[in-house]
This record gives sequence, C-alpha cells and structure tokens, in this order.
Amino acid sequence: MTQSSGLRILHIDDVEINLLVLDQMLTMLGHSPVGAASGVAAFELMESSRFDLVLTDFHMPDVTGLDFLKNVKALREPARSTPVVVVTADVMSFTNATLREMGFAGALAKPITAEAVRKVIAAISDGNDQFIGDGFARAMSGR
Repeated sequence: MTQSSGLRILHIDDVEINLLVLDQMLTMLGHSPVGAASGVAAFELMESSRFDLVLTDFHMPDVTGLDFLKNVKALREPARSTPVVVVTADVMSFTNATLREMGFAGALAKPITAEAVRKVIAAISDGNDQFIGDGFARAMSGR
C-alpha cells in the first residue's frame, strides 16, 4: 500500500452502532468501507473480495479477532498479506507487544476517534512496518 486515501476497508463489529460510526468515519476520511456484523461474515468477504485493510473488533460472539486474523493468514495472497488492525475496548488485557506478537498490524482503543483512525491508516498505508497503536497506546499509557 502506498496511498492513505481511497482504500477499501473491511470493518468488523458485532455491535451495529459501532459499525455505523466506523462506516461514517471511514467515509468521511475518503475511504470505501465495507462492514460485517460477524467474524464469519467478514471471513466470507475476505475470501471473495480484495481489501486494503481490515479493522476488527477483538471480542465477538462467533469468533475472536485473533481467530479471524489466524484465518486470514491461512488464505492465499493477496488476502493473507492484508494488514489487520484490532479495535478493542479491552485495553487492560493487552499490550502493544502482545498484539504485535499475535500478528496484528496495529490497535485502536474504543471509543475510537477519526483522528486515531486516520493516523493508523496513514502509517500502514505508507508502508510503516512498526506496530501502529495511536489510540490504544494513549489508553495504555494511563495504566
């Protein structure tokens, strides 16, 4: 990825209002969002469509964000290389290092802001291979 605007972004959350808010943020930032209300639905989309980035909730009833990530890594290219950013309110259970070791490209803490989303997308789009955790890191610093 070499551009930070106009990306096709899959976002996954089992809470409808979270899907709507993130959809509006991504659209406002100039991206083409596709929402999925479950990990299973999102995985089916990953098998049949190309995405530049995935933003996934960690705790969902049907699959965890980690299980979703493992399934993506088992797909063929280019899906396997799609960066996956975890979006979670559970900032006390994880550290940036732990999430990076799991294979996530970055993390965003809920409630998310458009600025945090923009920074994470820009860094990943620019090819930054460092773990990107703008919103998450800010939440963890108060721990």
